Amino acid sequence: MSIVTFKRGDTTALTKNFTRDEFQCQCKKCEAQMIDTELVEKLQRIRDVLGVPLKITSGYRCIVHNASNAVGGSRTSKHLYGFAADWRTMNRTVTPVALGIIAQAVGFGGIGIYWHHKAAMCHADTRAGKATWLCTSPGVYPSTTYNSFILPTIRQGSTGAANRSAIIMLQKLLKIKEDGTFGPATTQALMLAQKQHGLVADGICGPASWKALSGADKYLKKL
Repeated sequence: MSIVTFKRGDTTALTKNFTRDEFQCQCKKCEAQMIDTELVEKLQRIRDVLGVPLKITSGYRCIVHNASNAVGGSRTSKHLYGFAADWRTMNRTVTPVALGIIAQAVGFGGIGIYWHHKAAMCHADTRAGKATWLCTSPGVYPSTTYNSFILPTIRQGSTGAANRSAIIMLQKLLKIKEDGTFGPATTQALMLAQKQHGLVADGICGPASWKALSGADKYLKKL
């Protein structure tokens, strides 16, 4: 990690497509800013692969802004140290699920996929360890850190907080009712989608299905 410190409003380039001010605190008050160059370089790699601009919705956060009601960030948030960014494609053409899968592929340590009525984005940070989570309801972050893949393998009857969030994300991808329950209707829709993508239509959503249904697979080939 290499931390760059700067003042608010500094438009100096960090990489080909990112400038310092894109990562400054959203409070619009604090002056001292910081950002990890490894974070920006990984985001640049993703930007190159996607071929579309990325929108940084939250980069560095000062203590006051992180603790505000608008953010409600953890006291140990990686944003406080310039190690994290929340982001999406500027034109919203790439799903949050695909962004999370791609973020894992480029080697981010911490990754959160957010997809609910208030946010559709990916959190990525450069922590040394591994932490992954899914968020389909504001303030609720079921962990998937125990999985080698960021999203769990789910099927009809899957239960538990992380699986429920994954099911909601799958239902969003399939454009069917988002109730968090993997029942016959979800199985049928998944099998149809699997068949359309040339996958084994077994009604089980594992890494291959997540990559295909989210649209991540076409970008992963470029990494």
